[in-house]
Amino acid sequence: MSERIKEKEENLEPGEARSPYTSYTEYLGEDSKKLPDFMMEENYEFLGSEDISIERYTSKEFFKKEAECMWTRVWQFACRVEDIPEVGDSLVYDILDYSFLIVRSEENKIQAFYNSCLHRGRKLKTERGISKDLECPFHGYCWNLDGTLKHTPAAWDFPHVKAEEWSLPEVRVELWQGFVFINMDDNAVSLEEYLAPLPEHHERWNLADCKKVIHVSKVVPGNWKTVQEAFMEAFHATKIHPEILPFQADENARYDIYGDHMNRNLALVGKPGPHCWPVTEQEILDTISYGSGRVFDENKTVVPEGEEARKVAAEAARKAYSTADGHDYSDKSDAEMLDALVYNVFPNFSPWGGFPRNLIYRFRPNGTREDSAIMEAFFLQRNHKDPEKQEPYEPIPIHYLSEDENWDDAEELIGIGVIFDQDMSNIPEVERGMRASKKGTVTYANYQESRIRHYHQTIDKYISKGPFKP
Repeated sequence: MSERIKEKEENLEPGEARSPYTSYTEYLGEDSKKLPDFMMEENYEFLGSEDISIERYTSKEFFKKEAECMWTRVWQFACRVEDIPEVGDSLVYDILDYSFLIVRSEENKIQAFYNSCLHRGRKLKTERGISKDLECPFHGYCWNLDGTLKHTPAAWDFPHVKAEEWSLPEVRVELWQGFVFINMDDNAVSLEEYLAPLPEHHERWNLADCKKVIHVSKVVPGNWKTVQEAFMEAFHATKIHPEILPFQADENARYDIYGDHMNRNLALVGKPGPHCWPVTEQEILDTISYGSGRVFDENKTVVPEGEEARKVAAEAARKAYSTADGHDYSDKSDAEMLDALVYNVFPNFSPWGGFPRNLIYRFRPNGTREDSAIMEAFFLQRNHKDPEKQEPYEPIPIHYLSEDENWDDAEELIGIGVIFDQDMSNIPEVERGMRASKKGTVTYANYQESRIRHYHQTIDKYISKGPFKP
């Protein structure tokens, strides 16, 4: 360690924690293009250094508090609009014991209903499909796509069922950039307010002009927070993902916090991590092109003498994406073409920013188990600028990985599946280690794990409101 870095480390106050190495913001100052202001602005907040009880991950009682007080009040990403493109298309979104039927009831209208027959309670649907109405498979009670009662079987035996009182109960639905969100709390703030400042930041990247091209799902043996938090800081790469150190400046990443519901992690691609062995600019470019899942260079571009791999890779990306979708990326920054711009929306939705194929994470409890979670990875691809070159879109099936399958077994996750598997191999041992702990608490870094602490503090704010019954 150099004397300059050692001195910088020793002089840091707890609330001023920053990496002593070149920061992400400093690297942005070297970008070959002009960056939007929201990329340059830091928004870190010191949230304390107190330990966090392990029971927040392992306790059935704490899980129950989350279920009763938090999940029933938050905006949750349920699907993309292209998942249900035609009138009559529907799909099921489950969370805990709740199940919702998301329906395109009109050409430009999406509604969501509690997925339970008002007769005997059976789920109306169990999977995505298309139909002219919503009929229960048990006895044939049937509702129109807008939720109004259409047919009562053996109506003579149900004189007490009044059509005007038997519409399917709805749950709030709001849209943002092609994402469909639901909220069980009719008094919750609007989605736009809840997401702020995400809409402002993502307006430039326009994910509404994209279509979902990959959707992979897997059950993971761990608390939903344990799984999600494996993707909420970058400095674990030194031990878990050493092969990406030549191109991922992990400990240099930036962490920003906004309000109660949004934070982000911005990690640079194209510079070696501070703990990486010596590498050349050519080695950096080669690992970006073949190991990142972000840029693929089939022609093995050579880094000209005196130039930087990051700038060469960004320019290659501009040309490749422009050729693929017809959009002009000539003025788009290196950061927006390469970097991991990971936004997190509380409690479980992570849309990446930038212009390449956008990665989206979603994490949920697996039913009502505190020790099992569902992780999903989506990729969005930008539509071609020329409408005549846009291929007809068919909703893609979800690729459910079995317990014995790895993420890398999903052929569509080229370059990133193996990274997910490295994270997954760590999670069961984190779960076992927490349960074996004598200390009984976990200790978060002041800066690099500030986003994790931020989420726990927001969970506590919801729990403090007490149970909420939709």
